[in-house]
Amino acid sequence: MLDIYKENISIDKLRQVEERLKIQPNSSDFISYTEFLKYFRNLKTIKKHNLIIGINFTYGWMPTIFHFRPDKLNEATHILNSAKLGQIPSVNDLQVLKECFNNSLVGTSKLLHFINPTKFAIWDSRVYRYLTNQKPYSYRLDNYNAYLDFLKFCDFISSNTAFESIHSSLIKKVGYTMTRFRTVELIMYNGGGP
Repeated sequence: MLDIYKENISIDKLRQVEERLKIQPNSSDFISYTEFLKYFRNLKTIKKHNLIIGINFTYGWMPTIFHFRPDKLNEATHILNSAKLGQIPSVNDLQVLKECFNNSLVGTSKLLHFINPTKFAIWDSRVYRYLTNQKPYSYRLDNYNAYLDFLKFCDFISSNTAFESIHSSLIKKVGYTMTRFRTVELIMYNGGGP
């Protein structure tokens, strides 16, 4: 998938979307975003209590109601603490998290992003559509390797020196500092249409 992402997305394509992007910095998602990040940034260690709060506010950003699958909460907490320290989960780890969190890789990616926004970007149907020019069927969105390749792509594209001006421009529009991965994902989300 990484080769497909690189073939479909260029710095110029990102720049074109970012230049047209109209941001409403006072919308609830932009206001809540910084608070969600702050919640996890201020934690030394993620505990079951924090995981429960975090996944519930994450689902406040989603159109579905969250239902716990508590049998793997201890394992999920361990994986999330490793992610907080910068470790990228394996496919098996992502499967554990997905099963624990409403069977949703999208919800899992959002929680991972809130925990460590420098290493994880949010994965959803609009991002997938932007990256691949394909319909985001659930079997495509739930592909762990596609998500892991997306993270590699975010690192690849945001390391390009031309990306800095795109990143700076979007920060000015939003009105607060954000990570490079958030900039990439936010542009793709808006470029991927409804």
